[in-house]
Amino acid sequence: MTYKSVAIEAAKKAGKILKLEFKSLSCFKNKAKHDIVSDADYKSEKEIIKIINSAFPNHNITAEESGKNEKSSDYTWYIDPLDGTSNFIIGDPYFSVSIALSHAGKIILGVVYNPILNELYFAERGKGAFLNGKPIKVSDRSDIEDAILASAYSSDERDIVKGLKTIEKLSLSSRKVIVSFSPALNLCNIARGRIDGLIDNGTTPEDHAAGSLIVTEAGGKIQNYNSNSWDVNKTGIIASNKKLHMSILRII
Repeated sequence: MTYKSVAIEAAKKAGKILKLEFKSLSCFKNKAKHDIVSDADYKSEKEIIKIINSAFPNHNITAEESGKNEKSSDYTWYIDPLDGTSNFIIGDPYFSVSIALSHAGKIILGVVYNPILNELYFAERGKGAFLNGKPIKVSDRSDIEDAILASAYSSDERDIVKGLKTIEKLSLSSRKVIVSFSPALNLCNIARGRIDGLIDNGTTPEDHAAGSLIVTEAGGKIQNYNSNSWDVNKTGIIASNKKLHMSILRII
């Protein structure tokens, strides 16, 4: 089996679990003071890990709920079994499964799947970005006043305060700011041209690994929230259609 076929199989099977749990309004519990996790997160993650371990038992895995399983491999899978848990538990279908594979520290493959809309985003390094098999690209907006942006923040109280101040600045400078705690889908919507940028101080590698590749393969630009460079293993992301990148940085 290829990396691509395994990733897509895992995303779709996990998506079926999420779809069933979504209809029954899955139970949830506190993950931290300002964070939550649902039964669906655990069920989805268990299925994804089972499929990956079956195909590539020697690969490392970094998963949202179960953490890191290091096996001294050059390959690491990044798994967010339910990106957008807060949306999920209130009945908002803006959530996804996010799976990425890195080799020697670089993301080489990314899959993001929304099972409710049956939308599967996919990218391989150097081969472009796709939605349900069709090529996608970022928007060509260059005026920040016309931009539609997404923003969110981590569950740390200091980051909440910073995030809300950032949202205020962006809201006063752009056409619209969407506050959505589903960074994987936000990144994919930049890649397809629906959103022009994302500013999120709290994304983890599991959140942004797949989406970061999908955005760049669609012609966009990314960097870490507190850095001018990009390291998938660091927290936070600023992403854009490239043309608006400097405008966004000047605002925040």
